[in-house]
Amino acid sequence: MLTAPDRSGAQSQLPDWVPWLQMGLTSMLVVLFVVLVGKTRQQHSQIQELQERVRGLENSRALERTTALEQQLRSTVDRLQNLERGQARLNAIGSDTAQLRQELRQLRQSSQEKGVQPAPPPVSTPQSPPPLPPLTP
Repeated sequence: MLTAPDRSGAQSQLPDWVPWLQMGLTSMLVVLFVVLVGKTRQQHSQIQELQERVRGLENSRALERTTALEQQLRSTVDRLQNLERGQARLNAIGSDTAQLRQELRQLRQSSQEKGVQPAPPPVSTPQSPPPLPPLTP
């Protein structure tokens, strides 16, 4: 039966610098791994910072749009309120006019029943200032 080769014998055939090389390569791999982990964390933090900036910019743009829309809405509401006030004035003037016409009809009817001719409404003419007295030397 064949026996497995003895490992200690195989190691004894290797030069003395091989374990140092193995230790150096292992150390280098550990250092590279640590550097890669550090770079990954740094990139992750930069990505998060950039995402926060983008969110901030989007929020500020949305706020600007909202402010502009709010201003437009306020001006529209002001115009609408002015129109409603104007409409209310027109309605009041219209109802006053209708009421005055009704009273005028009633006055005409009552004066016709009495046989009296209604007097024409007075015409307002602008009054001229009184004449100045003549100047004497």
